[in-house]
Amino acid sequence: MANFKKKQKDNPTNASMATVKRHISEGTFSRLYLLFGDEPYLVNQYKKELISALTNDGDTMNFTTYSSDSFDINSVTSDALTMPFLAEHRVILVEDSGLFDLSDSDFLSMLEQMPDSNVIIFCERKVNKTKKAYLHTSKNELATCLEFNTPDMNTLTKWVLGILSEGDIKVRATVPDKFFDAYGEDKNMYLLKNEATKLHDFCIEKGTINDEDVDLLCSNSVEDKIFDMCRFISERKAEPAIALYNDLCSIKTQPMTIISLIARQYNLLAQVKQMQADGLKVYDISKTMKMKDFSTQQLIRICNNYTMREILQSIDICYELRLSIMNGTLTDKNAAEQLIVRLLS
Repeated sequence: MANFKKKQKDNPTNASMATVKRHISEGTFSRLYLLFGDEPYLVNQYKKELISALTNDGDTMNFTTYSSDSFDINSVTSDALTMPFLAEHRVILVEDSGLFDLSDSDFLSMLEQMPDSNVIIFCERKVNKTKKAYLHTSKNELATCLEFNTPDMNTLTKWVLGILSEGDIKVRATVPDKFFDAYGEDKNMYLLKNEATKLHDFCIEKGTINDEDVDLLCSNSVEDKIFDMCRFISERKAEPAIALYNDLCSIKTQPMTIISLIARQYNLLAQVKQMQADGLKVYDISKTMKMKDFSTQQLIRICNNYTMREILQSIDICYELRLSIMNGTLTDKNAAEQLIVRLLS
């Protein structure tokens, strides 16, 4: 089995998850939460759980968000000191502020002035544990620091089994070992969830998952990563898309190869989209494209996130950037990175 290099005794994830669940069940919340770590899937999940527990759906008056582009400490402070309007809590979500990569911790002084009803949630990609901002936050009784790294293997296995066995599907005992072996070490949970869901959906009709299904569906090929990246791009999920791009770079996939394979993928989407418009069913599309029905259905799901015009525009971007490499306007690495950014926009 792949070794995820995260020993339970050194991993703060389980404690962070338990803390969030305890705060929600008891209804006692800190005035500030700092969520960070190398597993963005969990940061995003527990951010959502806190927001769901603290806010009512559609209450935009008592829920304010700031991104790296809109972040302003004076505005955040003003919101944090304002009482909620006809609600139990006022919540301020701040993502990628950069505050916790600095030595300045003066912003923490607002915590003592905040009403008990108000909560600030910071979600940060960059946290420096040696700087005052983090050190003072971690020691402040009004704040809670929650670090989410890739869980230990036991936790990951239970989580993947929960996805695979949904709907009472029977999972052979050796499947988790083969599943994790297919992806090697240190794979992010966005990728694992995507692959586990794909395996579950493939086996749902027969009601069982065995080793042969893993061998058939779970590979770590460049083409599979490109397909998954394009799916995440179509869903505007930047973090897992960029994580897959980084995976491709880590196995030394050439940037021009990445651009070419993405262009190929969007060309396939254009063909499937046109056949859908022409009234062809899954079987007929599969026969024309010489693909399995399952692969066709996956392409159709991606197509549903686009208009034909958007798909053709994506193809044009691919070829535009390839031309930029050929005429020397951009390096191949810059062109590949720009491609991901433009497709996500």
